[in-house]
Amino acid sequence: MKTIKKLLVALLALLMVLTLVGCTEATEEPTETASETSKTTAADGYATVDERTSWSKNEYANEKYAPKVTTLANGVKIQKTPADKTARDTQYGNVEAKTITSWNNYFMNADNRGCTACHTIEDALEMMDTYHGIVYFGYNVEQGLQNCFGCHYFYDNNMRDAIHTLHQRSEVFEAMGGSCESCHYIKRADDGTITYERWDYVKYDVLRGFESVAAENADIDFEWNQTEVTAHEDMYYKSVKSDSSEWYLTEEDASEEAFENWEIKFTGAIDNEVTMTLKELIDKYGTETRLMKSHCTVNGPGQGMIYQAEVEGIRLTDIMKDLGVHEDAVICNPIASDGYSYPVATKLLETEEALLVIGMNGDRIYPEQGWPCAIWFNELSAGNFIKQLAEVNFATTGASWDFYGDFLDATTLLQFDKPNVGVLSAYDGQIFEAGKAVHLEGYADAWNEPIVKLEFSLDKGATWSEFEIKDANTTQWVYWKADFNNLPAGSYLLKIRVSSKMADGTVRTNDVDYQMTNYMFNVQ
Repeated sequence: MKTIKKLLVALLALLMVLTLVGCTEATEEPTETASETSKTTAADGYATVDERTSWSKNEYANEKYAPKVTTLANGVKIQKTPADKTARDTQYGNVEAKTITSWNNYFMNADNRGCTACHTIEDALEMMDTYHGIVYFGYNVEQGLQNCFGCHYFYDNNMRDAIHTLHQRSEVFEAMGGSCESCHYIKRADDGTITYERWDYVKYDVLRGFESVAAENADIDFEWNQTEVTAHEDMYYKSVKSDSSEWYLTEEDASEEAFENWEIKFTGAIDNEVTMTLKELIDKYGTETRLMKSHCTVNGPGQGMIYQAEVEGIRLTDIMKDLGVHEDAVICNPIASDGYSYPVATKLLETEEALLVIGMNGDRIYPEQGWPCAIWFNELSAGNFIKQLAEVNFATTGASWDFYGDFLDATTLLQFDKPNVGVLSAYDGQIFEAGKAVHLEGYADAWNEPIVKLEFSLDKGATWSEFEIKDANTTQWVYWKADFNNLPAGSYLLKIRVSSKMADGTVRTNDVDYQMTNYMFNVQ
C-alpha cells in the first residue's frame, strides 16, 4: 500500500511540473510566485477572495486600501490618513504577513469619512438652495466643521437637525453609500452607553500609525514675532450679506475718483449731523498707519480666519470732536451700504482706537475687505469690522455687540476658541521630504488677552515642548515659526496648546480636546 501511495504522489508531482512548464512555454513570461500569478485573475488586477491565501489577503488589502495621496494644483502632496506599519498579531506565523497596514481605510474607511471627504465646506454652502454667508480662506488651511459652531450657537437654528435632514434626503449622499458613520464615530462607553461622536473631532484618537516622539527627544527650533504681515492673497474674507459679485470689484468701480467721492453720513444723537466724502475726511482729519490684526470671533480651533495688515485710516474719535456727540449717546451703529451693522458701546470707540480704514499694505483697502472704507478696532472681533461703511449713527439706546472671541461651543456650552492657535503655512496631511526639517508657521491669538506660552506635542499630548512668549501685546497677533528636525519617515500628529492671560491675571489654556489644535503631517 505504501508503495502505491508513493507512486501516486510521484505522478501528481510530475503532472504539476509539466503543467507549470507548459504554462511557462505557452506565455513565454518569467516564472512568478503563486501570489503574483493569482493577482491577474480578477478584473481589478487582484486575486478573487477564494483564490487568496490568508497572507495574500493582507497583501491585497494593504495595497488597495493604502492611504490616498493627492497632488494639489500647486504640486504639493497631501495624505490625510496615516500609514500604519505596525504588526498587531505576531504570536504565530509570518510577522510580515500578519502586518495589517490597511486598518485605517479598510476597517475604519478613514479616507471617506468626515465633512471634507466628500466636499469642501465652501462648496457645500455654495450649493445650498438657501442663502448662507461663506468664509473663504486665503492661507493653506482646509476649512473644517470647527468653524460652524460659533455662529450656530449664537443663532436659534439647530445645525444638527439641518445637517442630518439635508444628508438623509440627498441623492448624491445616498449614491456614495453615505451613512451615519460618514460623519460620526459610534463610541460605546464602559457602561454600555452609545454616543455618536463627530468623526472630525475624534479621528486622531482611533486611527493607527502615528509616530511618537517624546518632548525630551524632540528637536525643535522656535521663534516668534508680532510684526508679520499677511499678503493680500492669503487674507480670508466673508460674504456677510451680499454676494461678492455685487461688491466694488472692477477697476472702474474701484477707481480713485469713486474712492474720493464715497460719502459717509454721521447721524443720530449728535449736535452736527453731516455727510462728508472720504477726500474731505482725509483732508480735514488726516490719516495714521497702524499694524492691526483681523481675527473673527467664530474662528474654530486651529482654523484660518485671521490675518494681519498694515492699515491706513482716519481716527473716528478725531471726527467725533466736531460732531458734538451727546453724553447719553451710549451706542454707536456703524452701518454698511447694504444696511448691515454691529452696534458697539460708544466708549469703546476710544479704548479700542476705532479707525476708518481706507488703506491696506500700501494700497487702497481691498474690495473683499470692504473698499472703500471699513471700521476697525484694535482688539475686537473682525465681526465688528463693518465693510463699505456708509453711515455712523449714535443712539441713546441699544445693546453693544462687542465680541472678543467669547463664543461658546453649541454642544458643550464651554469656551469655544480662546485662546486660539493654528498652522498657516502648510496643508493638513502635507507630505514633507525625509531628511529635511519640517518647517511650519502659524498664529496664536486671544483677542484682548496677551499670549504667554506655546506648546507642541508629538506623542498625542503625553509630553510637551514649551516655549514662553514674553511681553506680547494684544493689538497684534503672535506669529510663530518652528522647524521640527530629524524626524524619521512616517505620519505625525502635532498637538498645539496655547496659553493667554486674562484680566485678573489667571492663565487659561486650550487644553480641552475639542479646543486643542491638531495638525497632521507626513515625512516621506
